[in-house]
Amino acid sequence: MAKDLQCLVSELNLVAFVFGYPFDRQKAVQVKLFIDDLCRTGELRGVNYTFRDECFTSKNVEFLLRDLKFHPTQSKTMLDKFAAVGILQGYLDFVNRKHA
Repeated sequence: MAKDLQCLVSELNLVAFVFGYPFDRQKAVQVKLFIDDLCRTGELRGVNYTFRDECFTSKNVEFLLRDLKFHPTQSKTMLDKFAAVGILQGYLDFVNRKHA
């Protein structure tokens, strides 16, 4: 996984990652361990990262997608993508407010 992320960093000139941090304590531990494992590989040296609270992100997207009647598999894919966009947008809004 670290090599795949390093390829994305190179291809897309990424300078940072924003990771959704779940409210559920057990899942939060899993996310933290995942990031720690990535850092230990050394593949992402020099790439910044931050955590953003993902509390209610999926629920907000579920509410928006509810009436669109997607197939369950497609619905899960759309939910994940829109939730990720919401987390990233929240981070960008936060950064822009700090620098305004």
